[in-house]
Amino acid sequence: MSQQCPKVLVVGDWDADGIIASAEIVYASEVARAFPVKGIRCSPELRPASPRMLGEALKGGCWDYLILLDIPFTQEVEAALDQLVGEGCRPKLYYFDHHKITIEKSAYIEEKFSAIAFVGLSPTSVLVKVFLESQGVKLTPRLKDLVSSAAILEGGGWLSRSSRDATEGMVKLAASMSKAINQSKDPEMWRKYVRWAASVVPFDLSLIAPANENEYESLVSKGLEVSERSDKEVKEAAMSLAMTAKTVGFVKFVDARDKWRRSGASALASAIYKMTKSAVALWTSREDGVELLIIRSGHGEAMRIAEELHRLGVLEDVGGHDNIASGRVRKGLREKELEDALRRASLSASGGRRPGNVSEL
Repeated sequence: MSQQCPKVLVVGDWDADGIIASAEIVYASEVARAFPVKGIRCSPELRPASPRMLGEALKGGCWDYLILLDIPFTQEVEAALDQLVGEGCRPKLYYFDHHKITIEKSAYIEEKFSAIAFVGLSPTSVLVKVFLESQGVKLTPRLKDLVSSAAILEGGGWLSRSSRDATEGMVKLAASMSKAINQSKDPEMWRKYVRWAASVVPFDLSLIAPANENEYESLVSKGLEVSERSDKEVKEAAMSLAMTAKTVGFVKFVDARDKWRRSGASALASAIYKMTKSAVALWTSREDGVELLIIRSGHGEAMRIAEELHRLGVLEDVGGHDNIASGRVRKGLREKELEDALRRASLSASGGRRPGNVSEL
């Protein structure tokens, strides 16, 4: 009697790292037949989610295995998992992530949810690659190249250093997936990218062209077009906003609440950082009215500043990495109050440097 295929749900972040990590799991399950159950081919259900929307992604079913990829363990994520368990669904949880908050909470996650947490400083797709290789899985050349591309795009972690051998074209392609998905927030497009990345069919970058009729290659081509258009829009907005930057402590503070209300705020903060050559704090607002502060730096100050702002009660639910961190701005916060807190936090994170050294941050 053949073994029954369990119900598996893979939930990955919207960005390239989340897409590639999800594709690795799909390949391991459908092709290698090695994870999460050895010896049988299972097609996992695929759903994209941000930490804020994980609760929605977990609605409508119960699974034997739940695999979370590249999703920081925020209060919203914990609440979503609590609700799932409270409804009587207790899947075997595998949690792969590289965000600082998840690394710090990994033991807590394992104990509370009887989970296996595979965390580290390397990009999530690199962590998944290492885990799957320990299970005897050999990835396709396409997946290896995409994982290397994610290592270049995300940076950080000793596991990623030996993986940074992707071609410039593949890196550009991986970045374009993030930008295209960020623009559309289309779950079906996200799933198509995952399926394309997991495909065992050989791939040639030179074949990608708008006129190509292949569905997946046309999808990739569309992503490249969206990426180019998005880069241009972000650069133009960054040039305008950089002119309004105000020096607050050791950072350049930019209030873009009335000027940028869409996805891509992290890319915008990075673009302003490159133009000002200084740590940047970008105050922006989403379409749903939630205000965010995105901090971009060059030497690990961003997360230190964000954590200090959280301690001061200015930011809620901080996440991100050493050089790009973000958090929800406390509702009703006045600009003067934010500036005062930002000044204190940046001075604390700088270790007492004089403001004249701001360009070194």
